[in-house]
Amino acid sequence: MEKDFIKEMKVIDRSKINTYEELMKHIDKVKKNLERDYNNMQFTEDENLVDYYTYRIKSEEAKYDYLLKEAKKIENGMYL
Repeated sequence: MEKDFIKEMKVIDRSKINTYEELMKHIDKVKKNLERDYNNMQFTEDENLVDYYTYRIKSEEAKYDYLLKEAKKIENGMYL
């Protein structure tokens, strides 16, 4: 007699979903910051401001990469 095995479903912790939603909001915010900084750097004529926006962009890109990695961990079930 064959037994049918039912795949066990993970119970999703509601607090993790809120954390994921907050994480996605932060990712959107960082994307907007990056767009703003790219635009500002493109139209500035002050060399000091070009340097300033370059550093801001580097910082926001690092933050964006980190947040994406965290979101992928959650999506892959590492935090569920």
